Amino acid sequence: MRILLVDADSKEGFPNLALMKLSAWHKQQGHEVDLIKGIPDTAPLETYDKTLISCIFFQNRDKVLDYAAQFDIVQIGGSGYDYNIVLDHDVEHILPDYSLYGIDFSMGFTSRGCIRNCGFCIVPEKEGMIRHNAFVQEFHNLGHKKVMLLDNNFQSSPNWQYNLGYINQLGLKVNFSQGLDIRLLDENFANQLSNTKYYSWNFKTRSLSFAFDDLRYEEDVWAGIDLLEKAGINLNHVLFYVLIGYNTTEKQDLYRINALYERGVRPYVMPYNKHKSDLTRWVNRLYYQFIPWEIYNK
Repeated sequence: MRILLVDADSKEGFPNLALMKLSAWHKQQGHEVDLIKGIPDTAPLETYDKTLISCIFFQNRDKVLDYAAQFDIVQIGGSGYDYNIVLDHDVEHILPDYSLYGIDFSMGFTSRGCIRNCGFCIVPEKEGMIRHNAFVQEFHNLGHKKVMLLDNNFQSSPNWQYNLGYINQLGLKVNFSQGLDIRLLDENFANQLSNTKYYSWNFKTRSLSFAFDDLRYEEDVWAGIDLLEKAGINLNHVLFYVLIGYNTTEKQDLYRINALYERGVRPYVMPYNKHKSDLTRWVNRLYYQFIPWEIYNK
C-alpha cells in the first residue's frame, strides 16, 4: 500500500507526533509512506491507497475538509478536527518514525490529562484526569541525546520520578514543552531538577518554564522560586508564562509581570484567544527591562 500523510499545520520545530507514529506503524506493515507539509490547493498527481490528515488548529478545519474531499479513502484527525479521535493502541505505543521529519530528538507523552481544570484549556475536556501513558524508553530512540516531553502536567504524572530518573541517568537533555507546575514544586522535585539538563524547545539554551496565570496562587509562585533558588538552579534559566485577557485586568497583569521581573525570573505574556494588548510586545521583546510601561504606553 501507498500511504500519504498530510501535516496540515504543525508549527516549525514541532513535528507531528501522531503522524510519526502512523508512519512507523505503516512502514512496519511494509507500506510505502510519503509526507506533505501544509495544505496544497490540489491533491498530488501520484495515486495513494489511503490519505491520513492531521489538523491541529481549528481555524484550518474548513481548508482541510476541502482538501480531503479530493481523495477517495481519507481519514482526518487532530485537535483542530475532532479531539475525540485517538490512535489505536498499537499505534499509540510504537516507537515513532523520527526519520519522517529528520529530527535528532525523541518526543512523547509519559502521561495524558491533567489534575487542573483551567477554564481556558481544552485538556480537561480532551484528555480528562491525569493518567500514565508511557515510560520514556517507549518513545526514546537510543541514538538521541535529547528528549521533548509533551505532558500537560509532568509533575502530577504517576511515574514522573522514574521517568526523570531515566532521563538524568542517561544524561539526556530534556525539554518540558508544556512547562512545569509551580504549585506542585517541592524540595524533592527542585533538587532533582538541579541535576537535570533542562533546555528550551530548540535545545539551544537552558530553560525551565512555569505559569503565573492567576493571582490566587501568588504565594505558591514565590515559594516555588525560593525552592528553585535553594536547589541551586540559576533563576536566569527560569521563565514564567503570564496569561492575559482571560479573567484579569491590565493592572493585575502589570503586577504579575513586574513582580516576576523583580524576583529575578523572566515573564512571558500569553494572550488569551488572540487578545490584543501592547503588553505582549512590551514584555516578550524585553522592552520592559529598559522602558517603563507608563512611557511605552503613551
